[in-house]
Amino acid sequence: MSGIVPNQPLADDAALLAFASFLHDGVPPRWRTLWFVMLDGERRALPVIVPLDHVPDEPDVRTVNELGHAWHAMLHGEPGASILLMLERPGSADASFEDHAWGVALRAAAAEQDLAVAGFFLATADGVVALTPD
Repeated sequence: MSGIVPNQPLADDAALLAFASFLHDGVPPRWRTLWFVMLDGERRALPVIVPLDHVPDEPDVRTVNELGHAWHAMLHGEPGASILLMLERPGSADASFEDHAWGVALRAAAAEQDLAVAGFFLATADGVVALTPD
């Protein structure tokens, strides 16, 4: 299972990157997909891993707000929960303005629901990289 151990906390950035890479599985993306993984208070992956295919190039307010509300509903009873996010898309590994816009919008939606974003990653045919807020 590629170094991923079930129920093991994703305790640091390297473990989060390894988990995102496991999800991506080295498959060249054909379209834009947003993945989100719910993590419990100990940063263990919950059995809620959702890929949303064909997301637009740029985030729209309605979609982002709906995601924030959905995350809140799913994690309401999970103290200290957080979210791992990955934007998977075709093209170069260079992060674009749109990639960063997704990161900003999704982090804001999570913060509005008092949820932490454990990590935000970009996955392309070249692999997976962390996108950190500037």
